[in-house]
Amino acid sequence: MGELMSDEVIDCGEILTIANVGDIYGQLLALLAEGKFAVLDCSKIERIDTAALQVLAAYAQEAEIQSVSLNWQDPSDTFVKNASVLGLASKLYLEQN
Repeated sequence: MGELMSDEVIDCGEILTIANVGDIYGQLLALLAEGKFAVLDCSKIERIDTAALQVLAAYAQEAEIQSVSLNWQDPSDTFVKNASVLGLASKLYLEQN
């Protein structure tokens, strides 16, 4: 019998900017290539920039094309507010949570 695939949790830390979103994007793409579901822990984010949100939105679109869901673990108010202000909340599937 095959193993049940577990979600891979990726901790986004307190600050997510263009400087460090590349590492997270790389992890996400690796999981996508393996057909695994990613759970982004954005619970501690206190600061996030536009570029980081755009990278995450690009990943969300790619994941949707490949029928892999992107899940959020307790996104912080800062994260949700910034995504909403930039009009990215629906692309990031934050409005469903």
